[in-house]
Amino acid sequence: MRKSKVISRWKLTITITAIFIALLIITSNGFAEKFVLKYSHVGAPVSVHSLGMAYFEKRVEELSNGRIDVQIYPSGQLGGKIESMEGLRAGTIEMAEVAATDMSGFSKMWSVFSLPFVFSDEDHLFRVLHNPEISKILNEDAESVEFKILGWWTFGGRSMINSKRAIYNPEDMKGLKIRVMQDPFLAQVIKQMGGNPVPMPWVEVYTSLQQGTIDGLENSAPLFSDAKLYEVAKYFSLTEHFRIPDPQLISLKFFNSLPKDLQDVLIQAGKETEDEYRKIWANYEGEAIKVLKDNGVKINEVDKAAFREAVAPIYEDFLSSVSLETKKLYNLFREVK
Repeated sequence: MRKSKVISRWKLTITITAIFIALLIITSNGFAEKFVLKYSHVGAPVSVHSLGMAYFEKRVEELSNGRIDVQIYPSGQLGGKIESMEGLRAGTIEMAEVAATDMSGFSKMWSVFSLPFVFSDEDHLFRVLHNPEISKILNEDAESVEFKILGWWTFGGRSMINSKRAIYNPEDMKGLKIRVMQDPFLAQVIKQMGGNPVPMPWVEVYTSLQQGTIDGLENSAPLFSDAKLYEVAKYFSLTEHFRIPDPQLISLKFFNSLPKDLQDVLIQAGKETEDEYRKIWANYEGEAIKVLKDNGVKINEVDKAAFREAVAPIYEDFLSSVSLETKKLYNLFREVK
């Protein structure tokens, strides 16, 4: 009888131990908790944004074995870019696609991306972004204002879009009300180029063009096409004055709340998506130009030398008014060839 009780207790101990080990395995595989990642952007549901985000969603869910559920909210459903960034800081939104210049509302250093004609082409832009010293500065500064950068996307050279006339030189910009992103320095650049800047969220652009509140804006061919702005603007003049990258931001609060293995998943997916997105962009840009032409948009080259001359005073004004840290960042940009 005594022996039987000992055996029973031994079996019970083994059973409890087995259950405990099974629970440990389940927990370590992440089945105990799942996470929702709401990804906000202002682009159209069918757009170059959505292609990049669909790839990110696929990779995150594959790499995390479904432990992270990526939910994409296009067309400003969760607010404009600034509202989404505030949501990241508050922890009510997990990710957002924004322009580097949007960051200047939280840290003045990022206004360096507002300077015209800084990057010669896309390859130069990415050489700058991935320069170790520059990357360290930008990543640390983003984290100081509660954002973490998972990757960088390109949106090509930004050129002049308007409903009034073709633009060939700064004289042709006079009198045109041009929407700019909500960065004071961007407004100054457009003014120097000859236009009348109107700071405005992206989600208001189409209606404002339609109603004549603005005459135009500056952006790239894919965003021109995706937003169907060709319905209300027929001129696209290739100034390519800005080449502003888009950091893919995640809430630092959310990121830090994740287990280490899921943090690694997001970092890996962000890097993979950046690489894939560059391929997506190259194909999409050519298709967008065709869509614009098919919809009656008149595309013309401009006198870039005249525009560079017009904005030359901007650099001196900029450097005389910014912090030493921003000057350092600007000088590092210029050192990368």
